[in-house]
Amino acid sequence: MWGLLSHRQRRVLILLASANLILLGAIAALALAPARTSAPSPTSTRPYAIDACQAEAARALLQQNIAGIVAIGEDGSIEFTLSGDDPADAWTVFAVSAELPKRGCGPYDPIRVDLPDPSRIANRRLVVEAVWLDVQAWSRGQIGDETLSERMARATYTRPDSSP
Repeated sequence: MWGLLSHRQRRVLILLASANLILLGAIAALALAPARTSAPSPTSTRPYAIDACQAEAARALLQQNIAGIVAIGEDGSIEFTLSGDDPADAWTVFAVSAELPKRGCGPYDPIRVDLPDPSRIANRRLVVEAVWLDVQAWSRGQIGDETLSERMARATYTRPDSSP
């Protein structure tokens, strides 16, 4: 069959075969190349950045007359452990966490607030957790308190008695 083709037809056939091989090689290279990682998370895992942002979040709480401890996890989460006794402080904490990116920190996801349980049972604590997108939508007025409350995860636990 090769002998039945003219010189010009052979040359076109060779060019087409070469183009196919190049194209197949490019496709194979793309398919076998390691996948690109997604964009880095918005939070930094550098210890000094975490420490600075924990301090910034604690300052923001203090400005709202709320006492507590702030812990930023390497997984991008943030937890506020409050020492006050007003469960309504959780709403203020969520508002503070929504403002942290304006201060160069976060956003953090999820946002956890550990506070005294509204039942006021001794040593009983309530942990409420919300995702960043919900807190952001709530802080912008896109969802209301009730919607954010419905989307929050809740858990209670009893802290060991710390008295002698």
